[in-house]
Formats: sequence, structure tokens, C-alpha cells
Amino acid sequence: MHELPTGTVTLLFTDIEGSTRLLQRAGDAYATLLDEHRRVLRRAFSGHHGVEIDAQGDAFFVAFASAQDAAAAAIEAQQALAREAWPDDNEIRVRIGLHTGEPTTASGRFVGLAVHQGARVMAAGHGGQVLLSESTRALLDDRFQVRDLGEHRLKDLSGPHHLYQLQVEGLPADFPPLKTLENRPTNLPVLANALIGRTRELEETQALLARDDVRLLTLTGAGGTGKTRFALQVAAEQLERFDNGVFFVSLAPVRDWELVVPTIAQTLGLREQPGEMLLETLTGYLRDKQSLLLLDNLEQVVPAAPQIGGLLAAAPELNVLVTSRTPLRLSSERTYPLPPLGLPDPEHLVDLDATALAEYESVRLFLERAQAATSDFALTDANVRAVAEICIRLDGLPLAIELAAARVRALPPPALLRRLDQRFGLLTGGARDVDERQRTLRATVEWSYELLLDSEKALFAELATFIGGCRLEAAEALCDPSAELGLELLGGLESLVEKSLLLQRADPDGEPRFWMLETIREFALEVLAGSGGLADARASHAAYFRSLAEKIDFESRTGDQASLYAQLDAESGNLRAALEWARETEDGELLLGLAAHLCGFWAARGYVAEGRSALEDALALTGKRPARAMLGLCVLRILSGNTDTVLRDAQEALEACEQLGDDYSLAQAWNLVGRVDSVFGAMKKGERAWRQALSYAERGGYAAERAESVAWLMISAIFGPLPADEGVGLCKQFHEAAGDDTTIRAWCQVERSVLEAMQGNFELAKELLAEGTRSLGELGLNVYAANSAQEAFFVQMLAGDPAAAAEILRESYDALKQMGERSFLSTIAALLAHALYALGEYDEAEAFSRASQDAAARDDVFSQVLWRSALAKIRARAGELDRAETLAREAVRIVEGTDLLNAQADTLLDLSEVLMLADRREEALAAAQESASRFRQKANLPSLERALTVVNELGPATAP
Repeated sequence: MHELPTGTVTLLFTDIEGSTRLLQRAGDAYATLLDEHRRVLRRAFSGHHGVEIDAQGDAFFVAFASAQDAAAAAIEAQQALAREAWPDDNEIRVRIGLHTGEPTTASGRFVGLAVHQGARVMAAGHGGQVLLSESTRALLDDRFQVRDLGEHRLKDLSGPHHLYQLQVEGLPADFPPLKTLENRPTNLPVLANALIGRTRELEETQALLARDDVRLLTLTGAGGTGKTRFALQVAAEQLERFDNGVFFVSLAPVRDWELVVPTIAQTLGLREQPGEMLLETLTGYLRDKQSLLLLDNLEQVVPAAPQIGGLLAAAPELNVLVTSRTPLRLSSERTYPLPPLGLPDPEHLVDLDATALAEYESVRLFLERAQAATSDFALTDANVRAVAEICIRLDGLPLAIELAAARVRALPPPALLRRLDQRFGLLTGGARDVDERQRTLRATVEWSYELLLDSEKALFAELATFIGGCRLEAAEALCDPSAELGLELLGGLESLVEKSLLLQRADPDGEPRFWMLETIREFALEVLAGSGGLADARASHAAYFRSLAEKIDFESRTGDQASLYAQLDAESGNLRAALEWARETEDGELLLGLAAHLCGFWAARGYVAEGRSALEDALALTGKRPARAMLGLCVLRILSGNTDTVLRDAQEALEACEQLGDDYSLAQAWNLVGRVDSVFGAMKKGERAWRQALSYAERGGYAAERAESVAWLMISAIFGPLPADEGVGLCKQFHEAAGDDTTIRAWCQVERSVLEAMQGNFELAKELLAEGTRSLGELGLNVYAANSAQEAFFVQMLAGDPAAAAEILRESYDALKQMGERSFLSTIAALLAHALYALGEYDEAEAFSRASQDAAARDDVFSQVLWRSALAKIRARAGELDRAETLAREAVRIVEGTDLLNAQADTLLDLSEVLMLADRREEALAAAQESASRFRQKANLPSLERALTVVNELGPATAP
């Protein structure tokens, strides 16, 4: 080993991006790839006087006496790696980080903060990228071009660190965002205003959260104490600590404690799995995550507290921060009462001037919010005592102070104080069991309400019906149904926003959403109830959202389904409120109207249990079984893994649609019938249904149903008895007839890829698959883009690359699990088991076989066959030959009752392998011969060759 450089040293760190995936993909070839990578890097580093400190696994630690040499070595290394002809597309991409400092020497090695910082600089980068710290960049001359990446926070290092990218000639210069703390996963909203005061409370709560014995911290206090705003600040300052993210879960719209877990799961992107409670899914997801959940406004759903305690018990790295007016009363809970903002002593106001009073948190908050309302507002000796008295009378409650400060445009502080006195006097003597601060807050809100015009008061009360807010058109429908107000309604909304009784934010499509703080909404509801108009308002609210569901359902047939469903996402609180009203009033027609038009949305989003419950309740209340409702119920039951009555129900839905006679209903019904047939493995029967659906969809001009019919017909070309070469021709026909229908063109590419692979055209197959999958993703068909891993499995396995198949299937499995779309999950798991078996990863293959077994519906023939045949081979390798043969023959028996020709051939070849491992060569030969015969029927040439190879190895019998 060369002598270590001394003094100021530039440290260079490297590692391979995605080394684990590369190992899985390359298999035994990984060692050769790693050695070549080391040879290339060592040549670059030694050529520039680098001293190798350490080289473990796929990483290097090298020291240079000169920053110029270190930068030159990094450039040469990246260029050499890029020139290297890596075999089988196993390109190695290395990230490099440089940092200059004065590291400490111990036992012939460098140690200390400089070493740690250099490693963190490298870890922030991506494959092919070279990152520099500020200290290294400052030592480089004009030969080196750098890009300023700004300041970033690095894990375990205090303060921001300025990072730069060293430009490498001839190589890409654009990379994804750096892997730094500010890029940690979170949904915390951007805070529009700085938190005023609360320094002591922040220090105390941060200290509590840092303790190992405090994993559940509940911020308590009356409404209006600023719990949400304070909790958001606490959570934001915890981002660095939690590697797997900090997430804000708003429970304000939730009234049913049983919806707390679904709301948390929805925030984290989780959905239901057939056969598994959502709480189990959430627990499994969080079990190994280092995360912080901020559960906001929990007081109305406190019965959910034991479930939160269960999550904490099952997930040792999980912390939970709660805002609630009452404690949860869990044994693991630590409560922190959030006090009002600091107030001046009313007995000594005369002794303090404007400068001294402005030091109090409550006065500073009033000043900032008043200046936001009118920029020329200032604290003066003439108004400061009135401001201080306002803050005192409002008990230092942030919401009350903000509401008061927003009025300074019309009422200077002395006038404001006089009116406030009148309001407090009016509301004294309220219920003794209500917290004094709550009564003061109620007075403040009522006082704000009394300042409204009569038309604004009516609007304010009616808006309380909305949960989670509303868009402008919803406000128009409920608050101005006769369209008499026109622009006056918009002006009223703007006025309520200005007066802090209404807030405004943008929905994902940019449309404004108006919403109330929950405390204010509760007051508005009291006003509405007191006027006797609450029931009528709720009925109108439910009717509006029924019409909205119907409108979006209709438009999604031919329009942009992704953006339309995003609108329903934003209205989830209102839709649930409408469903709740329908149930409360036992209005079966309303419930049925809502559920029938939401079933497609529920199915797409994975709200399976909620949707099934609503539809089943609606059918029970009305005693009716209309066509659209039955169609939706069948789909939701398939997704939930319950196919016991789906065949009968689908036939009933078809008959009902035939009575309706409209093209859309008939197209939907025949697509459903075909889908049910496919679950049972009856592809030819399914094809007849899809052809029928296609004729109705084309006649009616329903693009979405037409695309679904075509997609299923092409899927049938892969799995059914149609020979692969004829299937290719069918795909080409559909592609040519698609015109500018990008959805059908994408499906044609994805499904044709498998058929081309069956013909041995592997490169074309991979190109088609990549382009088609990309198009499905761009169309927003994320579930189907993820599920195209089924097609990728066949393409890659036929091409002899199980590692590539396994990598794609893993990504698909994770994606589908996150989306909550479970109808394909069991198949993906079983295919992954087969790919892992081919790689010799028997333990993991068995785990995914079991996962498929657990998830597969009883009548899902393909999944039932796949997990059995995979597990049979695994058990045979483990020496459990009797069990293996039983599973393999069960798989053959099940698939023989279908026309899944390719699956029949695959299953027979798997049986042959099991029998061969049992040294029963004649039986193995017979199974392989029959497999080859069916591969020949399917025109699956690579699989036929594989089967014939087995036949030739087993005996001299004539191949079929």
C-alpha cells in the first residue's frame, strides 16, 4: 500500500448504482462484471496518483494529494466505464463523490468527519454522476467544468452543504434530483406563513419525540389553539430523522372511526387486498418503515385509538404525532397540552410601549396577519394597547387572533376592541362544561359571522354542508340553484376568503376549492341547523353529488378518465357524506344512484369493500337489481376475490342490459361476461363475448369499451388456442384499424410482443413491449402498465432471461400492491415464483408461490395452475417428490378443463420435470411429448424447442 497523503487531502468515494438488481440480473456473471469494473477504476485512479484506502464489495475509497488529480481520475473513470462493452446489457453505472478536508489518520487509515462527509456526498448522487463538495470545487482550475446544484442537507450532517456536479465530456449531464434529505418522501404541505413564536413548545416537543420511550405524542387543546399549524412545524423538523418519510393525514372530514385506517392507507397510497383486512395491509407496510405519521383532528374518531396502538406495537420504527382536543388514553401515549400564545400582563399594559408589547407572541401574530390584510398597518403607541387587549380577550388563541386581525381594513383596533367587548358580553353564561377557550373562540367566530352581510351569512351557513370543501360549480348548485346570484356568488366566496371564514386552494387540475377550518365549519353547521335548513341542505348536497357521480361516469366513457377520477378523489369526503345521508334516510334510490355511478371509480381506485358495501346496501334497500348496479357489483366481487356467484350475477346483468338495449350497457355487459369466462379459463367462449361487446362499442362510439374489448381479444390470442402466427396477424389488423386511438395501439404493441416472442423475434418483441408499456403509462392506465409484467415474463423467459423477467415482475408486484389493484396480483406473484425458480432462488420462489396461493380467487384458473406448478418444482427439488407430483398433477387437471393452450403445455412440461426428478423417465417423456405437441399447436417455437430438448434427453421416442 502506498503512503497516505498528508495535510489537505481530496477523498474519492464510489459505488455501483443498483448493484443488487445487477447481481440478480447477471447471476453467476456478476463476479466477472465486478472484477472488470475494479480493473477499470483502479487504472484510472492509479494513473492520477490515487492511493486506494479501501475496496469492499462494489465500493472504492481513494485518497489524492491534489484535488485536480482526483477530479481528473473521476472523469477518466466515468469515461472508461462508458466505453466498456458490458455483456448482455449489464451496464455498470458508478456514482462518485469528492470531498476535500484534513482527515485524521488512525492505524494506517483515514477516519473522522471528512471521511464521513465524503461518503455522504457520494451517496447523494446517481450512476454516471460525479459530485463535489464546496471545498473540492474551490481547488479546481479552469480545466474543469462544474454545475452548481445548490445547498442540500446530507444525512447525519448538520446544516446545508453546497454541492456541485463535475461535467464529464461526452457523457450525459442531466440526472434526477439528488438523494438528499429534502428529497425524502413526504406530503407535508408547503407552509405559507412562518410559525409565530412557540419556541419553547417546539424545543419541548422535539425533545419528547427524540426519546425512545415516546413514540405516540398527542398535542391536546381546544379548537383554535393552532394545533395543526404547530404540528406541521414539528413534523417538518423531523424529516431528517425518518428515512421512510413524514406523512400528514387529515382526519377532519372523517366522522366514522372505522374510516381512520382507510384514510391513513389512502394517504400512503395503499389499497385493499382480497382476503386481507386493510388494517393488516397497513400494518405490514409500516412494519419495517422508519416513518412519522401526523394524524390531524382525531378527537371525533377517538374509538380508532386502539388501532393506532396496534400499529405502534407492530411497527417498532413508527412514530405517531396526533392533534386532538382530548387524549387518546393509550398506555403508550404522552400528551402535550398546547398552551395559548404568550400574552402580556393586563395589569401592566400601561407600563409597556409598542416595542415591548411586540415581543409577545400573540401581538406579533396579530401584527403579521393585520399587515397581510393591509400592508400599511403598523403598531403605534396609539393602537398597541388595543391590540394587546384584543389578544388577551381572545385568550391568545391563534385562530381567533387571525380572524380579528383580518378585519383591520374596516375596523381599527380600538373599534375592533369595542365590538369584541359586545360579543363577549352577549355570549357569557354558556354551558359550564365547555372549555372557556372554546367559548371564547365560539364568540370570536360568531362575531365574525355577525359582521357579514345577510347574503354572506346565508352562503356561509350553506357551505358548511360540504366536507373537505367544494369547487365553484358545487357552490353554485347548492347556494344558487336558480342562478340568480351569478357573479355575486363568486364575490361572496371571495369575501368569505378575505374574512378568514373560508380558505382557498387549487385542486390537481388547477380549479379552485373553497373550504373551511373544521372549527368554523362546526359553527356554520350550528347556524344552518338553527335555521331549520340543515336537512334540506344535506338532501340537496347528496343530490348534487349523485348528479356529479353520474356526470363523471358518463364523461369517463369517452373522456379523460384519469383526470375525471382525480376529481372524484378530491370529493371523497362529500361522496361519503352523500352515501351516509342516503343510509340515514334509508333513501335506497339515492344510494343506488350514487353507488351505480361510482362503481367504476371504486374498482379503478381499489375501494373494493366500500364499494361492495354501498352497492349491496342499495340493492337491499330498493329490492331492485338494475343492470348498471349488477355490472359494478360483479366487477367489485371479482376484484375482492369472491367469485362464488359472479357467473350467475354476470348473466343476470347481461339479461338486464339486453332489456335496456343501449349500446354502452351491452358493450359493458359482454365485456364483463368475457372477463368472467376468462377467469374460468374459457378463452374461446370469452372471445365470442368480447366480439359481441366490440360490435356494440364500435356502433355506439364508446372508445373505452372498444379498447377493453380489443385488449381482451388480444390477450386471448396469447393464452387461448389461436396459433401465435395468426395472433400476430390479428394484432396487426387491430393496430391498423385503431387509427388515432392510442389506447388500442398501445394494447396491440403489448400483446403482440408475446406473440412475436413465441415466433422467436425477441428483439422486436422487447421493442414492442417497451413502447406499449410506456404508452399505457402515459395514458394514465397505471394498473395495466404495471400488469404488462405478465407479458414481459413471457417475452423475457422465451428469450432465456429469467433475471430480467424477475426484475420486472418485482417492480410490478410492488406497484400493484401500492395501487391497491389486486385482481392481477396473484398471477404476478406466481409468475415471479417461476422466474425465481429458473434462477435457482428456491426459497424466495416458494414465498411468492405461497403469496399467489393466498391471494388467488378459488375460480381464478390461471393463478391456481401457476402457483401449483411452481410449488411442485420447488418441492421436487427439496426431495418431497410425492407432494410435488400431487401439485403438478393438480395443475394439469385444472388447466385441462380450459382452452389455455400455452398454459397446458407449460404445465405438462413442469410435470415432466417433476417426474424426471423422481427418476420416472417414461412418464416424464410422455408428459414432455404431449407438451411439445401443444406448443406446436400454439406455434410457440422457443417453447417447442425447449420441450423437444427434454424429449431427446429422456429417450429415443419419436418426437411429435
